[in-house]
Amino acid sequence: MASRHHTRKSASVHRLLLVAGLLTWAVVGSSYGEEILRRPSVLASPRVLTWFIGFLAFGMGYWRSARSRGQGGPVLMAVQTVAALVVIATGGTGVEGALLAIIAGQAPEMMSQRRAMVWVLAQSVAMLGVFLVIYPLERALLQTLIFVGFQGFTLGSAVVMVREAKARAELARLNVELQATQVLLAAREREGERLRIARELHDSLGHHLTALSLNLEAAVHTVKDPASVEHLRRAREASRTLLSEVRQSVSALRESPEPLLATLRELARSTPGLTVHLDVPETLALDSPEATHSLIRCVQEVLTNTLRHARATQLWVRIAPEEDGGVRVTTRDDGHGARAPTPGAGLTGMRERFTRLGGHVEWRAEEGQGWELNAWLPAARGAELS
Repeated sequence: MASRHHTRKSASVHRLLLVAGLLTWAVVGSSYGEEILRRPSVLASPRVLTWFIGFLAFGMGYWRSARSRGQGGPVLMAVQTVAALVVIATGGTGVEGALLAIIAGQAPEMMSQRRAMVWVLAQSVAMLGVFLVIYPLERALLQTLIFVGFQGFTLGSAVVMVREAKARAELARLNVELQATQVLLAAREREGERLRIARELHDSLGHHLTALSLNLEAAVHTVKDPASVEHLRRAREASRTLLSEVRQSVSALRESPEPLLATLRELARSTPGLTVHLDVPETLALDSPEATHSLIRCVQEVLTNTLRHARATQLWVRIAPEEDGGVRVTTRDDGHGARAPTPGAGLTGMRERFTRLGGHVEWRAEEGQGWELNAWLPAARGAELS
């Protein structure tokens, strides 16, 4: 089962920005690019060769940065900035400063807003220094102002996009928590209704059937007519059978487990920007409401962390019964992982819940390898693959 919401939209926006950046890079490359293609011998010129190396270095740095979605950001941005300044210093068209606007568009995704502004300011000052070397003062100032304006526009647009993305992620997290709370409240309400019906059956119908059975028992011993005695015995046996069935129904209502799959599907549907793959047996059920609650909270916490931190587009959740009667939860995503994962309050609370029930929770994350979680509860029963 998979839930897809807004994933295509975010991916399409990212591709559009990538194409726009590459087109800008290609336009800048037209200054020497066409001549190099027609006469490769011009690369013998130190100026053209330096420009060509800087141009290629910027393109490779930008492609790597766009593909990594911000991973290793400052290093790749530094490569692009140095390469762009080299291209500006050795170019001949005056449009090379547009490369710095491409960097300004990436900065808010790779660092804080304040650092992004400082970075753009620093590369603008460096650009002014290069222009002062190769142009007269007036033209150097004019060129700098033009490209500072371009950088300001792309930086502002990128800041808005990053803020919107963070707002969407926060909204998605709150939506997941709200959905989980609603699902749990509905489960508690159904459980309460079952218990109420069980009490009514036990206290009312069970009481009257017990009285009826006792009265029939007394009647069997007092009636002298053999035909009447036989009818009374049959009525007594029927009342005992009915009382036994009522008690069985009461026990079933009290112990009826809550199905998990429908609950988890509801959680998975409320994860915009993330495709959730659920692998859960149709009939999987746990012994106690507390175990069910802990398992649902476990999946909720994984969804929340993936939305907030993983930068993932795919999440796999597998819940399966084991031969020893336990149930195992394994999750993994296609995000960027973490160099030194530090558990927060959510993961700590999840581990405490599972430990209290006799289970355990472990996780593993490596930079560039995504996040994996392995949890176990000794509380599964009546679960089979369908």
